[in-house]
Amino acid sequence: MENKLIFEKVTENKNLVAETTYNFILSNFSKEEKDNILVAKINPDYMDGTKLCEHYNIDIKMGANCLICECKRGDNKNYAALLVPTGYRYNMSSTVRKYTNSRMVSVAPLEFVLEKTKMEYGSINPIGLPTDWKLFIDPKVMEVERIICGSGLQSSKLSLPSKYLLKIKNAEILENLAKEY
Repeated sequence: MENKLIFEKVTENKNLVAETTYNFILSNFSKEEKDNILVAKINPDYMDGTKLCEHYNIDIKMGANCLICECKRGDNKNYAALLVPTGYRYNMSSTVRKYTNSRMVSVAPLEFVLEKTKMEYGSINPIGLPTDWKLFIDPKVMEVERIICGSGLQSSKLSLPSKYLLKIKNAEILENLAKEY
């Protein structure tokens, strides 16, 4: 049997996405846009971007991974979501640090991220994050019409037009965010 994801409208499958993600979709997209945001059940063993693409025969260019980082300068801490294509690393030490004028940028503490996002480990996505967090998107993510990313739950993935990412408050394209392994 071929491993294939079956995508359905997220609005008809509320139980397949994190509540914060679902509420953001309901509040920030038109009816037509909502109908174009899809979700599919997955085997959580394949939630990692590369494994997902290989197991479900998905073009790796469609995959996008989201990481939350903590940007520090003195006593000030800010948080940002970084969205890069599957198969790339995050360029935190130079690109994000310089762009945010931070002294240090590191992966945000996991417990903090899970508490603030109300999403599950390994399925953090850019939709429904706290509104005061920046969302930096590598331009390569925007080169494909649709992306596949986390849903906020380990048991599913979202599929949405990449252009919808720019509807998220504080979202911006950041050159050189992704770097090759």
